[in-house]
Amino acid sequence: MAHEAEAKRDARETAIGDAADLVATLEASNVQPLWDRYKRLNTREPQYYEPMIWHWEMMEKFADRAANEISMEEAERRALLLTHPAFPGTVFTTPTLAGGVQILEPGEAAPAHRHTLAALRLAMIGDEAVTVVDGKPCPMKPGDLILTPAWSWHEHHHNGKNRAVWFDGLDYPLARQLGTVFFEVGPGPVPERGLAHMDDGSLAEGGILPEGDGKCVPYSPLYRYAWERVSKALDAMTPFADGSRKIRYLNPVDGGPVMPTIDCFAQRLEPGRKTTAMRTTATAIVVVIEGEGESKIGDKTFHWKQHDCFTLPRWLWIEHLATQGPATLFLMTDRELTSRIGHLREETRD
Repeated sequence: MAHEAEAKRDARETAIGDAADLVATLEASNVQPLWDRYKRLNTREPQYYEPMIWHWEMMEKFADRAANEISMEEAERRALLLTHPAFPGTVFTTPTLAGGVQILEPGEAAPAHRHTLAALRLAMIGDEAVTVVDGKPCPMKPGDLILTPAWSWHEHHHNGKNRAVWFDGLDYPLARQLGTVFFEVGPGPVPERGLAHMDDGSLAEGGILPEGDGKCVPYSPLYRYAWERVSKALDAMTPFADGSRKIRYLNPVDGGPVMPTIDCFAQRLEPGRKTTAMRTTATAIVVVIEGEGESKIGDKTFHWKQHDCFTLPRWLWIEHLATQGPATLFLMTDRELTSRIGHLREETRD
C-alpha cells in the first residue's frame, strides 16, 4: 500500500513538472493555456477601479500655474489631464473616457486641428471664449456643452478680458486601445454648410430638418447645448420619486446620443434627499456644474463643490446627496456604447 501511494505521489509530481514545463514552453512562444487561468479571466462580476475626485480647489492652483508658466507657443492645448493611477503609463481617467481641464487666457487662441477622437467641452469659468467647430462659432458660457465630434476641425479663440476654463472630455482610452487614433493639424477645408450650421434652437425646439439633406452625420449637428436651455428643461421636469431630475443630451436627428461613443446627461438633485441607489456597467466622469453635496460610490464618500470632477466606476453602488442647492451634475458616460455592444446592465435598490 505504501509503495502504491508513493508511486501515485511521484506520478503527480511528474505530471505537475510536465505541466509547468508545458506552460513555460507555451509562454515562450507567445501562447497561453486557458485551463489554469480561465476563472481569473472570466470574473463573476465586472472588475472595477477605485473612484477618484479632483477638487477644483487644487485644480485651480494648477490652472493658474499653467496659465502663467506655459505659453500657447509651447502648447497645442494648455490642458491638465485627469489621470487615474489604476491605468499606469496612460492618460486614462476611466477605461474608455479621458477628462481634463483646459485654460485659455484673454487674447490667446488654440489652433485648428482634428482627430478621430470624439470630444466635448463643458464651459466652467468665463463667458467670452469661442470654440469653432467645422467653421461654426460656438460661444462658451458657463454650463454650455460644446461638441467636437470625431474628425471635425476645431479651434478655440478668446478675445475677452477674463480667463476661460473648461472641462475637456474625450473617448481617447477607447480609441487608443482600438488603435484607431488619427490626427491632423489645421487649418483644413470647412465642410459645406448643412445641418451642423443651423441655429441650435431650430432643430431642438422646432423639430425642423431640411428635406433631402444628404449631409446627416452620426453625431448631433447642434454642436452647442446652451446651459440656459438645459437648466430651464430641468426646472420644467416632474421630479422622480427621490426628488431628482435628469435629462439626456440628444442628437435631434435620430433621438440617440450626442456622439456614438459618448452619452451625456445632466442631473439636478433635491437638497437634503438622497438619490435612489443604482449601479451600472457604464462608466462616467462627473463635473459639478453648480451646488455642493456628497456622493457615496461603493465604500467611498466624496464631498464636492462647483467645478469638482470625479469618476463613477462600473458596477459600484452610487448615491448622490445635495447639501446646498440647486445642485446639478454633468455626466459624460459610455452608456450608449456599452448598450450597443450588449454589455449594459443597470440595477437600483431602495
